[in-house]
Amino acid sequence: MKIGSYEYEKSNRKGKKLSTKVGNKTIHFGDVNSEQYFDKTGIWKSKDHKDEKRRDRYLARAKGIKNKQGNLTWKDPLSPNYHSVRILWNG
Repeated sequence: MKIGSYEYEKSNRKGKKLSTKVGNKTIHFGDVNSEQYFDKTGIWKSKDHKDEKRRDRYLARAKGIKNKQGNLTWKDPLSPNYHSVRILWNG
């Protein structure tokens, strides 16, 4: 399913929900054992919880994650966190 600039599909990596290609790199993200606020692809909609307070707590944590260079990962398309925030948690 295409959302914005990226094509998303069910991940073939054990334990991950979705994957997308960014350049020549495949990004796998989302824990199959966890729920999400709202899956924009619809592939994992059975795990949607739509609890806004829970979403807000998740986003507060996720938007504070930094990589080794000190950059926020939710702003980096090469990071799984970038895609998770946009596809699974911003309904």
